[in-house]
Amino acid sequence: MSIEELEREMWEAAKARDPERFSTLVDNEAVMVCGGYKCSGAEYCEIIKDFDIKDYRIWDFEVIAESDNLCQVHYMIETKVNNEENRDLEGIFHITTTRKRIGDIWKVVFNMDSRVADF
Repeated sequence: MSIEELEREMWEAAKARDPERFSTLVDNEAVMVCGGYKCSGAEYCEIIKDFDIKDYRIWDFEVIAESDNLCQVHYMIETKVNNEENRDLEGIFHITTTRKRIGDIWKVVFNMDSRVADF
């Protein structure tokens, strides 16, 4: 599976609120900086249980740096939510993810988003 496909798989796991699937893609010790909040990959897996993403669209996917064991990507994402009270999860964001090859699996070790004020 390509790195881009892994990123999409991560979002599908989030959309499905599937922490087990999400944890196969994200290292427990990963640094996750999302919405101004920092937590570990294991903590984020718990957040996924209550994640409210109805739909998303990814574009401008680019590989920033790549080696045999590390890969950093950047892309744009637009998210839509189901419930009005989760409106803070909706919008257009820059996403950057760093993945590390652990055995035969590319796991997230760092992920950060930044909301786009005006697009």
